[in-house]
Amino acid sequence: MDMTKILVTTDLSAASKAGIRFALQLASRHEMELIFFNCFQALIPTTIHQSRIENALKRQTKSTLHKLEKFVATVIRTSSFKPAKYRCAVLEDLNPAAAILQYARESEVDFICISTRGAGELLKLIGTHTSKVIEKSTIPVMVVPHSYRAKKVESLLYASDLQEVDSELKVVSRTAENLKIQMDLVHFYYSPDEKVVAETNFSAWQKRFPLLRKLRLEPHHLDADFAHQMEKSVEKLKPGIVVFFTHPKTTWFNKWFSPNRSESFSYITKVPMLVYRKGTK
Repeated sequence: MDMTKILVTTDLSAASKAGIRFALQLASRHEMELIFFNCFQALIPTTIHQSRIENALKRQTKSTLHKLEKFVATVIRTSSFKPAKYRCAVLEDLNPAAAILQYARESEVDFICISTRGAGELLKLIGTHTSKVIEKSTIPVMVVPHSYRAKKVESLLYASDLQEVDSELKVVSRTAENLKIQMDLVHFYYSPDEKVVAETNFSAWQKRFPLLRKLRLEPHHLDADFAHQMEKSVEKLKPGIVVFFTHPKTTWFNKWFSPNRSESFSYITKVPMLVYRKGTK
């Protein structure tokens, strides 16, 4: 999948600026079109006259678009990255997650970029509009921590279960090519045989995907949650992006992240996540 058009969502809050800045940074690495998007809820006047309702909606749409354009222009002005091509769009809807997904499909974007809201990060992400977008989207989603500060992205870390590693490496490699960065692979194995298989295949993977740099294999500890173990690999390899593939029929957050251990989420406050749907080609 090429990275040529990104939908960047914002609620015009300070927290959402991180997603905008990160999208600007990505656009500086590869020629991309950025669409800055805001979903708003209109105040509809109590009247039986349809024309008054339509006029009120038009006025609020125009006003919201103006606010969005001003907000984005301010972030761009204070950023060291300037987009070659971008536009702003707004949509009135009571369901922000549904509006984001609808607009993304209609605009045929390659990625959706969305910021976390802040306090608690991933713990409070569960059940929010962001988590709903991740769970429902067939389009890859980039989740940017609200506290993220722009830094040079030199590599990405692909967290693999090795079940569909060949097809997923192809997808991840294309993303790395678009961003002109290298990639590493981390896998948490359950048995020594699983580790041997990965070590045996690694040289073949490197031949097929030249940007693949390192393989990190760690035993999966049943008494520790996935995020806690993943954090160590992130600290060791220091990627600019962490890549996951999720299955649409599993609750990704509940499967990999323990909701009662907020300390396990500390790594997510540092590194943007790129989430693909299993089966992405």
